[in-house]
Amino acid sequence: MKFIILGTAGHIDHGKSSLVKALTGTDPDRLKEEKERGITLDLGFASLDLPSGDRLGIVDVPGHEGLIKNMLAGVGGIDIVLFVIAADESIMPQTREHLAICDLLHVKKGLIVLTKMDMVDKDWLGLVQEEVRDFVKGTFLEKSPIVPVSSKTGENLDSLKKELDKLAKDVVPKSSNGVLRLPIDRVFTMKGFGTVITGTLHAGSISQDQEVEILPKNITTKVRGIQSHGKAAQRAVAGQRTAVNLQGVEKDQLSRGDIIVTKGFFSPTRNVDASLSLLKGSQRTIKTGTRIRFYNTTQEAIGRVTLVGRTEMQPGDEGFVQYRLESPIVVQHGDRYIIRFYSPVETLGGGMVLNPRPRRHKTRTMAESVKNLTTLAVGTLEEKLALLIAGRAIAGMEENEVIGTVAADRPEIAAALSSLAGKKIVNRVDNLFVHTAPLADLEKKILQLVSDFHKANPLKPGVDKEELKSMIRLRLHPKLFAVTVDGMVKKKQLEPEAAKLKIPGFRAAVGKGQGEIKDKIVEAIKKGGAQPPVREELPELFRISDRDARDLLKLLAEEGRIARVNDSIYLHKELLETMKQQVVKFLTEKKEITIAEFRDLVKTSRKFAVPLMEYFDTQKVTQRVGDKRVLR
Repeated sequence: MKFIILGTAGHIDHGKSSLVKALTGTDPDRLKEEKERGITLDLGFASLDLPSGDRLGIVDVPGHEGLIKNMLAGVGGIDIVLFVIAADESIMPQTREHLAICDLLHVKKGLIVLTKMDMVDKDWLGLVQEEVRDFVKGTFLEKSPIVPVSSKTGENLDSLKKELDKLAKDVVPKSSNGVLRLPIDRVFTMKGFGTVITGTLHAGSISQDQEVEILPKNITTKVRGIQSHGKAAQRAVAGQRTAVNLQGVEKDQLSRGDIIVTKGFFSPTRNVDASLSLLKGSQRTIKTGTRIRFYNTTQEAIGRVTLVGRTEMQPGDEGFVQYRLESPIVVQHGDRYIIRFYSPVETLGGGMVLNPRPRRHKTRTMAESVKNLTTLAVGTLEEKLALLIAGRAIAGMEENEVIGTVAADRPEIAAALSSLAGKKIVNRVDNLFVHTAPLADLEKKILQLVSDFHKANPLKPGVDKEELKSMIRLRLHPKLFAVTVDGMVKKKQLEPEAAKLKIPGFRAAVGKGQGEIKDKIVEAIKKGGAQPPVREELPELFRISDRDARDLLKLLAEEGRIARVNDSIYLHKELLETMKQQVVKFLTEKKEITIAEFRDLVKTSRKFAVPLMEYFDTQKVTQRVGDKRVLR
């Protein structure tokens, strides 16, 4: 059985809801006000089992011009449109706007229904059919059947069902291999169950007891129960109208426009790169800064347009834009959307999302931006993924993020990523993918930083890895840095020196007399015993700079000739080991030691006793308890 979503479209009072009721026996007008006024105000739902066994989930939309927002929330995920035109009125304003919206959303299949055929004679019905056929020329409905019906008498309803069955056979069902996306179109409370949401399952599947995330609210919850087409189910798949009972979530926490997703794949965004086609019948020119309303599935966000590669767009033009929105949305590459003018609200055009999290486009690289956006619009999946990953520079993209960015089946994405890695277009580090171009730039940067470090620190054998990482000043995945450095060592671009890195062939400089000074420093520290000369005293003692004093002490410590207590105090290594043994012996016998007792034990002053005890704390020999130390 295939699950297919059918949506109605057409002008107000052309009989959409009556037709749904006649076909299914279900009145989609569920609100009291709708029944009192006789017009559809919000989305209505029903289902229809076709003769072939396929099942249609039906979304009935309002036709009033002031309710286009609600109409857009319903048509975002439809497979077939039931385009309704009343035979007694023919083409009206919302007939035109609804058709334009369906065309912009790339609805691929549809059926034209002339309702109220019982209210006109055959000659008039023939004229209306000719007018409608001319009206849909050049649209996706150009070759669609036109079926006159009467919801009142039931005439031709069987023929309509047969035509729907034919269309349904050709519909490629939505894939359940994608990641769960369930846009919420209704939230209510059911007595004894709690909060329930409904929506059209756009991708993936949802199961009872599954943990899910609701974005952009960042709510994590669990599925208590599922209904699809009015029946309880353990699981619902893409293409089904679905009701989900959520655990521990209040009705007031959710609203239309929120989306239920698999946790860990999606991130809300406020900036979107997209293609844009403006309606030929629009009366407005679009410029950078134009305020718009952005619609995708059940989401609406207000924002502004930034044109890419041009200064304005006229009605009928096509181009690339970046939207900067005032509230977060959840979209994927490949999503269709509609924009309307902010005020007065009127439909301007629509297009396809190309990059859900883009950078801002710079004037000096605008030609490159247009080229890249063209690839994102018409390129292969591999080309698109390579560009999206390259756009994240050295930060790269986790595999889950790639899957959440592109509306494609997970196996297809996995295969494309594997191919890119095999071609060395991207590098894979665990589940992180980084484009080779920024990786090459990173290697150049690392080489330059190490080289600059050698020039600035000629006495040091190399740069510490963690210090080098902090010098890069880029948002790096921890494993990426390690893999990059290891790769550079293998390629002999870098050479390890203990825990440090250096340019191959580099040797720490030992200037005239510095070897002798090093020996003198070691001798002075050894002679000083438990009260050696501190770093700040060395420049005057040996007529060297403070920087040389720092560098020589660190170098001697690295060589193992002295031991570092802190940045100022260095002791002879053997003496420090003796002190450690004295402390351990004392604490084994006495259980605790004060600073004064330690001072007397190792025959030093308080100036050295305090940092020495702190040193033993850091070395996990002792542990401070109040004013005393105990053996750790």
